[in-house]
Amino acid sequence: MVEVLVTPDVEAAAVTYLRTKLGVLADKVATKVPTTMPSKMVRVSLTGGSRDDIIMDQVQLTVECWADSEVTASNLARVAQAHMYAANGSTVGSAWVRRVDSVGGVQFFPDPDSSKPRYQFTVRWHVRPDAI
Repeated sequence: MVEVLVTPDVEAAAVTYLRTKLGVLADKVATKVPTTMPSKMVRVSLTGGSRDDIIMDQVQLTVECWADSEVTASNLARVAQAHMYAANGSTVGSAWVRRVDSVGGVQFFPDPDSSKPRYQFTVRWHVRPDAI
């Protein structure tokens, strides 16, 4: 019988991880932007990925960071990026992160829907799927 392997919920794991690591730097870390935007917000989105082989998945995560000023938003994004890289070789939630790659560095990405400055970056986490 073939073992069935499923990618862990890396989006949820990254949200919990960043919420813990960022602490007071971010008012909210989530996968959705609430109707009322907090002063400092981080959104994590699963934006792609692929299966390397039977025991390794690549998951692409885009992290957007809003704040009341460009300086604060940029700082929030750079600190969040550092923590996403620091996950290399560790377990985040139920995901074992074998390797972290950069897909796109921190960049200013104006938000057409709000007046808040936004910076974003994208990383790829290589994770081990779980047996079900």
